[in-house]
Amino acid sequence: MLVFHIGGQEAECVRVPNIRDHGDSCFFTNVDLAVGAFRASYSANFNSSAFSDFLRDLEQLQQTVVCTAVVTSFENQLELTLSGNDSGQIKIRGEAGDSVGAGNKLNSHLYVDQTHLPAILNDLQNSLQQYPPSAI
Repeated sequence: MLVFHIGGQEAECVRVPNIRDHGDSCFFTNVDLAVGAFRASYSANFNSSAFSDFLRDLEQLQQTVVCTAVVTSFENQLELTLSGNDSGQIKIRGEAGDSVGAGNKLNSHLYVDQTHLPAILNDLQNSLQQYPPSAI
C-alpha cells in the first residue's frame, strides 16, 4: 500500500511505498529517494501519529499555502519539511539517514507545485483508513 509519494514519478521524488504494522503503535515502511544524482532505498519506522499529524499539516498547507508540514520517522531516519509560499510553490527539505543513530545522512531540496498536494493527501487518507493511529 502506498503511504505517500512526493515529487516526480521516477526522479526528484520521495516515496514511502508500503507500510507494515508492528502492532505496537509503530509502522515499518520502506523509503525510496531519487534526488539529483542520488538514489536510495532503505527502511524506517514511524510512530502511529506521524502520518495523521502530517495529514493534518498538509491539509492546512493546502488551505493557507504559507505554512509548514513536517513528517519525521520514529528514529529520525527520514525528516521531510514542506513549506509553501505565496506563489503556490512547495519547497521540500529532506534529511535521510541510512541507519539509526550514527550513520550516513543525505540532505536534499525538492520543489513541487501546490497542485501535487491533493494526491499526497489522498494517499495518506487511504493509508490512515487501513491503519488508523492508536494511542501511544
